[in-house]
Amino acid sequence: MLARCRRPSSETLFACRREDDGLVGVFDLSQIYRGIMQSAYLGYYALAPHARQGYMRDGLALMLRYAFRTLRLHRVESNIQPANARSIGLVRRAGFVREGYSRRYLKIGGRWRDHERWALLVEDWRARRGSER
Repeated sequence: MLARCRRPSSETLFACRREDDGLVGVFDLSQIYRGIMQSAYLGYYALAPHARQGYMRDGLALMLRYAFRTLRLHRVESNIQPANARSIGLVRRAGFVREGYSRRYLKIGGRWRDHERWALLVEDWRARRGSER
């Protein structure tokens, strides 16, 4: 289940367990661009006690359905530090494609960090969903 917090240029969705509505993770679509782009950046994190239990995989699938069907976005992009294998695995399994590498992209923990750019287009999301049926 996902709950929602809405702002004009971003949306935050909370991933919760069905059995007790317990919060397990957060997904944030930021810098939602309309007009000719129809895109957003994706950030996310799991709460530590719930990591590696499949909640984020399921939550990401729900968030993508919301992004592409409800928000009618064309593209969702996530920027991930190269050493974050679990995060890269999460987006790769969801169908994201690595599009590039951004040197010193974000300042995290007081240091500029490199990131890989991963993206999913609505066409690829639809094709993937069709092949899973």
